[in-house]
Amino acid sequence: MRTIYGINPVTEAIRAGKNIDHVIVSAARNDKTAAAIMKAATDADIEVRRAPEEELRRLTKTDKHQGVAAVLAEEFRYSAFEDLIAAWKESGEQAFFLILDSIQDPQNLGSLVRTANAAGVHGVIIPKDRASEVTSTVVKTSAGATEVTPVARETNLTRAIERLKEEGVWVAAVEGGSSETVYSADLDRDIAIVIGSEGRGIRRLVKESCDFCVSIPMYGEIGSLNAAQAGAVALFEARRQRLKAK
Repeated sequence: MRTIYGINPVTEAIRAGKNIDHVIVSAARNDKTAAAIMKAATDADIEVRRAPEEELRRLTKTDKHQGVAAVLAEEFRYSAFEDLIAAWKESGEQAFFLILDSIQDPQNLGSLVRTANAAGVHGVIIPKDRASEVTSTVVKTSAGATEVTPVARETNLTRAIERLKEEGVWVAAVEGGSSETVYSADLDRDIAIVIGSEGRGIRRLVKESCDFCVSIPMYGEIGSLNAAQAGAVALFEARRQRLKAK
């Protein structure tokens, strides 16, 4: 079993029909939001329990639970990589994927999944080793986007990139110092965007597997963005180009 917490993550889990064992709501919460969550859970035949704040704190291991938690009867279920490709093809849309190379900060991972969902990607691909997995912190930071966004966990990102290229997908690495920018590059095509880790960026072999690199121009005293911010800029520039082309 795993625990998720927070208003949006629990709401999205209920809405997505996740296998929830029971929902816990703080005895101190008697507002409309808490009532709506309890009603949604009850309507879905999910047991609802009231509990003191201390129990929620022990269960979630944080003070930021917002008075709501859900205990799921299963661990986080990653999507199969081939299922992401199949879902893209079935959609009839241009391919749109986000590849994350060794993101280790769970809050950055959560933010990136949330942004990916908002931008309308077909899936997020992360590595199995030396990277954050989807934890309760990631779920909370994503505002529940992890419960509705396909996330594949691959042993070899380079092989995953090659597989996408076999399907005609172009792969763009977001890398500081690249002469081509996200604004000048053609992102209005079958595309996968690669974001690197917070410290080292994109690993050499992964970058060499990409078709081209793009940078985000910086105009202030700060010379770079963190992974979550860079991902947001790149994903929504790709979305903007697609909307402009219509």
